[in-house]
Amino acid sequence: MLVNWDAIGAIGQVLGSIAVFITLGYLAVQVRHQRQENRRALSQGRAQSARELTGLFLDEKTVAYIAQANAALGVPEFPFIDMLMEKTGLTSEAVNRLLTIEFMWWDFRVQTIPFAQDLGPGERAGFDFFIRGTYGLPGFSRLVYENILKPMTHPDAVRYIDGVLAQPG
Repeated sequence: MLVNWDAIGAIGQVLGSIAVFITLGYLAVQVRHQRQENRRALSQGRAQSARELTGLFLDEKTVAYIAQANAALGVPEFPFIDMLMEKTGLTSEAVNRLLTIEFMWWDFRVQTIPFAQDLGPGERAGFDFFIRGTYGLPGFSRLVYENILKPMTHPDAVRYIDGVLAQPG
């Protein structure tokens, strides 16, 4: 039996080329996944930092210092804060602390929304349930959403929340 070494070599080269293409495809998928993970980690880090920095405004001394400095400098309240103070009977400091908490929750939600499809079914249902309860019912959170967050922040997050609110509870 005569062995055709040229044919065997050609088959080996074809198989080697196929293996290279498969390896390159695999590497492309891995790079894409790593890029997504890097974006997710950056987003989580930014959101965590924003929550920590915003949390400084929950300290009574910090809020008092800001209020004292603003009063001394003649800084007027934002019309929205004036409206909330009038409607709720709360002080400027109290309204600002509540707004701080709303912004901290908003940062959490905005950071979660791009990855909501990765949540398990129960987690996703719970996440959407709290969005409905927070922004779908009349109250402080809905006022903040409609007047500050919705018009001035992340459009993808607003689309997601409005989509959840449009669904039957």
